Amino acid sequence: MNSTESRSSSRGRVWALRVLRGLGIITPFVWIFYQIELESLRRAFAAVPLWVLLPTLVLPVVPMALQGIRWWILLRTSLPSLSIGKTLECHFAASYYGLVLPGASAQEVVRAFILSRQVEYAVVWGSTWVSKILGLVGWIFVGLVGWGMTDPSFGSQNKDMAPILWVSALFMVLLLAASFSKTLTRPLREVVERFLSPRLLEKAASVRDAIYLYRTEYRALISAMLLTVILQLILIFGTSIVIYGISGVFYFWPFALVLALIEITVVILPLTPGGIGIREGLMAWLFESVGIGIEEVGIYIALSFLGNFARLVGGIPVAMGRVGRSADRDGMD
Repeated sequence: MNSTESRSSSRGRVWALRVLRGLGIITPFVWIFYQIELESLRRAFAAVPLWVLLPTLVLPVVPMALQGIRWWILLRTSLPSLSIGKTLECHFAASYYGLVLPGASAQEVVRAFILSRQVEYAVVWGSTWVSKILGLVGWIFVGLVGWGMTDPSFGSQNKDMAPILWVSALFMVLLLAASFSKTLTRPLREVVERFLSPRLLEKAASVRDAIYLYRTEYRALISAMLLTVILQLILIFGTSIVIYGISGVFYFWPFALVLALIEITVVILPLTPGGIGIREGLMAWLFESVGIGIEEVGIYIALSFLGNFARLVGGIPVAMGRVGRSADRDGMD
């Protein structure tokens, strides 16, 4: 009876999560559609120049490639024989799978799983964690710079944004300290040890040790951090160019602040595949604070879905069967 109740409770939690995920996807789009006047949207769409399609489709590929290179830089500290080609192959394939997998961090999890079948498990997952942390640190840094560079009138109208960024910055400082300090994580480790099996504890300890190794890898961390900021600035520039094509107004630093808040929130709330729904709802809310009309936001959201086609590049190694062969450890050199 207890077993039956346990299975029933588990199914209930799964269905509750699915319903929550579905609401997270659908509700923002309903809210956006409710605010848009269809005739105004039609006129705005007709005024969008065709050249906007070029940055929409092409620019997302560059940050994707730079994310893979950042991961490779971190991996090379322990795996000097790992080729950049194999790393990018796993990275783009994971981006392809990430189109349908739940959670904003699904891509990182999938690429780590793919590569960990051919190289040392702990190194792959340790570098994945450090790469994710650097991404968040980058967005907080870019967001704070954007806040400082934005017109004071914008700041006075959006006073809630700065506290969110500063709280996020404080949280990241604590997370970084915990990631590289065994002393700070010891109390948590003692609690976790009561619930995990010895095998899982061994794997967790090996990943933890792989993360600690980066404390002395200053060159790799600085290179990866610089690459992170560059790829994020490219994302901001791409957004600014597309919005310019739609509205005729060019913004950069306000979008640095807005996109930083969106990306941080999507990572903190990994409810939907790739953050879909949550990201668009935040765009509609925060882009309007910059001065972009709701119809123009709707057009940008529609175009941003075209940007997802860049992820289909990752389907090439999957279709060729190269990702499946990666477990054979024959593609590293």
